[in-house]
Amino acid sequence: MAAPNHLNVLVIVNRLFEWSQNFITRELVELSRQGVTLHVGARRIVPRDDLTTEEDHILDRYLRVPENPFLPSYFFRHALFNLKHPINYLRAWKELFTFGHRQPSKWGRSLVCLFRAAAIADEVIKREINLIHAHFMTAPAETALYLSVLTGVPFGCTAHAMDIYKDNSGLSKKMQKADYVTTCTEANLEFLNQRFPAHREKTFRVYHGIAAGGHNSNRGLSESPVAFLAVGRLSPKKGFNYLLDACQILKTRNSNFRCLIVGEGPLEKELKTQIRNQQLSDIVELKGYVAPNQISKIYAHSDVLVVPSVIDKNGDRDGLPNVCLEALTHGLPIIASNVSGIPEAVVDGVNGRLVPPAEPVALAEAMASLLSAANRLSMREATQTTAKNKFNLSMNVSELRSIMASLKTV
Repeated sequence: MAAPNHLNVLVIVNRLFEWSQNFITRELVELSRQGVTLHVGARRIVPRDDLTTEEDHILDRYLRVPENPFLPSYFFRHALFNLKHPINYLRAWKELFTFGHRQPSKWGRSLVCLFRAAAIADEVIKREINLIHAHFMTAPAETALYLSVLTGVPFGCTAHAMDIYKDNSGLSKKMQKADYVTTCTEANLEFLNQRFPAHREKTFRVYHGIAAGGHNSNRGLSESPVAFLAVGRLSPKKGFNYLLDACQILKTRNSNFRCLIVGEGPLEKELKTQIRNQQLSDIVELKGYVAPNQISKIYAHSDVLVVPSVIDKNGDRDGLPNVCLEALTHGLPIIASNVSGIPEAVVDGVNGRLVPPAEPVALAEAMASLLSAANRLSMREATQTTAKNKFNLSMNVSELRSIMASLKTV
């Protein structure tokens, strides 16, 4: 047994080129730059008109993961694999029945993942893939687990946040069977190590990366009103309702500012109602969806990013929102809640301000402190230094590649 001479990796995601998961796209491109042969398995490709040539080339070795593996063509491949590899096939079913799910819907998801894996297992063998890597410990990791059992190819996973704090059914099984698990924050790593101490040695923190060279804000420090920006899905864990409360507090003080919230989601109607009821329409804009190729322009015309994240009542929370990394590389100080992995990017008083979650008064005070041009100036240089030294794309992907290459293959 020896380490593979060359990494020939299948990366499994739910939706390729998802705009809110650009960190995955960046990682795939950088892995390819670093010499990894990539195959990407996804159930859906998100249409994009802003992809670079390198990003477009990800599709050169695309492997469709069937959304519905019970269609006749996929079921035929499934049955054929069963006939050719009956022992491995039975082992996969054994894994299914020992997953430990408690909800019928999760058993159903796991069954679908097994059938997906069986439908593409022959192709994995034909392509001589020597490692399977899944992003998210939900359906992608379950599909990877079954593929590993069916083909004998080792697999690893990247855990994020939702998949370990909220939708974490069967997580123990996936942690047990994976050859390695990476996660994107120290907070996540501590959570996994405390919950699964037997797997500490194969669990690693690898930060997401972002390319250096983001453009500085085009706004001069003396320009007014000060432009606060918030970016994210309009969902409870983002805490945008508390941001609106903070804006109302600043408005009563006659502070000179405006606030732009970019994103869409289930709370859109509720937030619009709050803006109207708090008479914030003159200073707060709920912009909706902005295409990924336009978001840099938004950063360039902003002064400060606000990330008022909270821990939702169902346990869901942000890990380290990638908008933080994007803001850092664009030279924007960040005001953020001190939850989960956010303090790993935002250092209070250095490149931004940290506040307790769900406390609009504290949030308003932090925003008021950055109405001062002098305070923003002292933080601008530190933001890009943080991005360069801690979230460097090449450096962090190299760390992931080293973990992958350290595996032993049959």
